[in-house]
Amino acid sequence: MAERPPIRAKGRIIRTHQKNRLYEVEMANGYRAYAIIEKKGPAYSSEDPTGQKVIVNFSPYDMSRCKVVEWPK
Repeated sequence: MAERPPIRAKGRIIRTHQKNRLYEVEMANGYRAYAIIEKKGPAYSSEDPTGQKVIVNFSPYDMSRCKVVEWPK
């Protein structure tokens, strides 16, 4: 059986829980989820990323958590 690909979405960071690790992200439709940055993932260079747009990957099995994969410019 083939593995399901992750669901890619755009969102906006609304709260920082752990700097450079855990954020709360809001999607365009109002849905909120927790987003993590993996150790080898993209780090944010500015002091406070609140309000910044991000691209995240959701697991097709658990839509409450996601991973930050890109910080659009």
